[in-house]
Amino acid sequence: MAKALPQWVSPDHLTILGIIAGFVIAIGYILTWYSKWWLLLCNLGLLIHWYADSLDGTLARVRHTERENYGYFVDHICDAWTTVIICIAFGLSPLIHIEVGLFLTIGYLLLNIYAHVGAYSEKIFRISFARLGPTEIRITICIVNFILIFWNPVVLQYHQTYLTVFDLCGIIVAILFVMTFIIASIKDAVKLDRMDRGEEKV
Repeated sequence: MAKALPQWVSPDHLTILGIIAGFVIAIGYILTWYSKWWLLLCNLGLLIHWYADSLDGTLARVRHTERENYGYFVDHICDAWTTVIICIAFGLSPLIHIEVGLFLTIGYLLLNIYAHVGAYSEKIFRISFARLGPTEIRITICIVNFILIFWNPVVLQYHQTYLTVFDLCGIIVAILFVMTFIIASIKDAVKLDRMDRGEEKV
């Protein structure tokens, strides 16, 4: 796919396309106040984002125009920024509460920090957890979006406060993000401590 792209398309163009796709997804979620069929726009945005995000680095490698430090920095800053926009827009939609959207944002950013700190301290960059990587997550979100068009019942209600099925799912996912961050961080800290103590003895 990278080789088939015209010469005037650069990796930076694909990075920008990925950011635009993030805004398309966000707009789709906000427009669900008018119709849940706008979730199909979110899925289109996810497809475009997958295409752009997967190919920008590949295109640079195929053309031997890699800028390692620049590419690493820009790619992951844009990924973090896009994910925050999407999660907040999801929270601003009628599909889940804003608090749940922000909780998901916090959970994601914690894992993002963990991945980058690990890349520095252990020279290992983790892009997947529990065998779930960016592609699998996008596919899951597309499926969830399609389900939300037809089904999102209220499961808990107290006076004016209520939670839908996907509020609960969002809370559970966010808790899993945070717990993964805590457990993995403690394990890595213990391992690095043992490694450093071993180096000191030598």
